[in-house]
Amino acid sequence: MRNKSSGLIWLVLSLALVCLMPSNQSLWIDEGYTAQYAQEGSFAQFMSRLDSEKGSEALMPLGMVSSWAGAKVFGRSEFGLRVVSALWAGVAILLFWRTGALIGFAWLPALIACHAFLWYHGGEVRPYVMVIAMSAGLLYAFVAVLWPGGETKRGLHALLLFGPLLCATYVLGFLPFAAVAGVVGIELLRKQWKPRTRDLLALVISGGALILLGLYYARVISAGADINQRPWGVGLKSLLFSGYELLGFLGFGPGRYQLRQSVIESGIGGALQGFAPPTMMGVAMLAFLYTLILLRFWKCFPSRRSAIDRLALLALLVIAVTVGAMLAICSIAGSPFWGRHLASLLPFVVLTVGIAATTPTRTHQRQVNVLLFLLAATLLTSSLLVRFGPNHRRDDYRSAASIARLAVQEGKTVWWTAGRVSAEYYGLVFCTADPTSRRACVIHTDNRDKEELETLPAPELILISKPAFHDTTGAMRNYAVEHRFQLKRRLTAFEVFESP
Repeated sequence: MRNKSSGLIWLVLSLALVCLMPSNQSLWIDEGYTAQYAQEGSFAQFMSRLDSEKGSEALMPLGMVSSWAGAKVFGRSEFGLRVVSALWAGVAILLFWRTGALIGFAWLPALIACHAFLWYHGGEVRPYVMVIAMSAGLLYAFVAVLWPGGETKRGLHALLLFGPLLCATYVLGFLPFAAVAGVVGIELLRKQWKPRTRDLLALVISGGALILLGLYYARVISAGADINQRPWGVGLKSLLFSGYELLGFLGFGPGRYQLRQSVIESGIGGALQGFAPPTMMGVAMLAFLYTLILLRFWKCFPSRRSAIDRLALLALLVIAVTVGAMLAICSIAGSPFWGRHLASLLPFVVLTVGIAATTPTRTHQRQVNVLLFLLAATLLTSSLLVRFGPNHRRDDYRSAASIARLAVQEGKTVWWTAGRVSAEYYGLVFCTADPTSRRACVIHTDNRDKEELETLPAPELILISKPAFHDTTGAMRNYAVEHRFQLKRRLTAFEVFESP
């Protein structure tokens, strides 16, 4: 009874943190693509958009359905759209609570509730926190089958439920699902487990769903969905940045855009220079704690492996297999990956770290210690900086669109070198075609070359966001310099130039 009440207290405290995740910050460029789906009036319109989609949203069908349905309940404001993600963060915590109860770790939901990676995506209009929630269900299935005296039948059914749901939420969910299914399958064979009729029926239904999903993904990928070419290739940078996010360092460093831009321009050494001394202490503290945890686990690892240690090692195996497969796929495709593409691994990372951070006893159980509390407190500090720190604000499309609208009202021509979808969410109206006569208008000048720019009406105002993505030719920046435009204002991920 005491353990049960303790678990409920941890659960309530963890869910209370979820209430702080959503915000009314401006939608950034990727969130704008999700908002398009949320703004569709009917399900038929939603399906029509999904059917014609060429971006990565086609590879997140269930995630897009979630945003569309959530908007019908919570509205289409920035806060309303983000509430949906926060709810999925709550689902992940509930599933962690169930997993923790199974292995006697009542505090387990609090550890993921303090994690900066969950906070970032729990306050974002993207489906990655839904991926984390489905993967938390996958983790429960993993633990239920592997844990001595666990719930093998429930674990198998959870695997057959959350596996397809994870894959339907995001195509890359196939990787951890396959790794977990392999480990679980070997364990069931080792136990000489024999399925019953109900188990076989669940297997057939789940397998059929996976086949349909595979056919859907094959169709949209062959149609050209998500050709993800980025400023750097696959390699050490992708691995380091993904580890940086999945281990919860996010809040202690510069914003994600600033960090990536520093890596693109100056490499990893240049990125390190972007860390301010106060927050660098947080990086050092968290790195120190992880080092202590690793050394403790290595030193205390018994010669005869306990069930909890075996669980941690097999979770590490799932992580290693998934990362290796991701690295191979992205190397072939020539596309880098970030922490969000490995969001499904967060539950396995948190479980492994939680096990390693606790103190083993003679009975091979694990007890909470000061190290675990310090880790949770440091992660929560990182999370609060992610949520409230000025360095981690999203791209300010709201203010940029407002400046452009005001300029058009004053009779000025505006060049907009940034994403179009998020601007349209904030009511910015673009020219239907490149105008042949000079008039007040917002012209989308994303990745134009010098010759194209010379054919457009001369602007009085230029807004540029993320040149590495929206001005790959450098033509816009060169135009601003050659025509003596003056930098009048900086917004998050935007620069506003005005003609002299």
